[in-house]
Amino acid sequence: MTRHLTLAFLLSVPTWRVAAQEPPIPLTSDTAQYCAQLAQTITDRHSTIPDVVRLLADGREMCDQGAVRSGLRRLRRALVILDRKTHGTAAAPPGPDRPLEPLPN
Repeated sequence: MTRHLTLAFLLSVPTWRVAAQEPPIPLTSDTAQYCAQLAQTITDRHSTIPDVVRLLADGREMCDQGAVRSGLRRLRRALVILDRKTHGTAAAPPGPDRPLEPLPN
């Protein structure tokens, strides 16, 4: 009987409070729709930073031509630059996942 009361109590406790405290996990994909969404996010920030403008244009063009992964890579890089400028964080040092040379076409 105690088990049934415990189970009834646990089932009656609202779980929305626990779920509301955890941020949603963003799901991304390598689709043209996500490319457009990411480009719009960057565009909405109205940046005049030359690197961001160039990466945005290159990313959009590549996505339009079907090179979605390469386009997304450029759009994500533009977003990182914007975030660093907005939050005032220093650029990360070069490493194996952050090459010094421009991304290949």
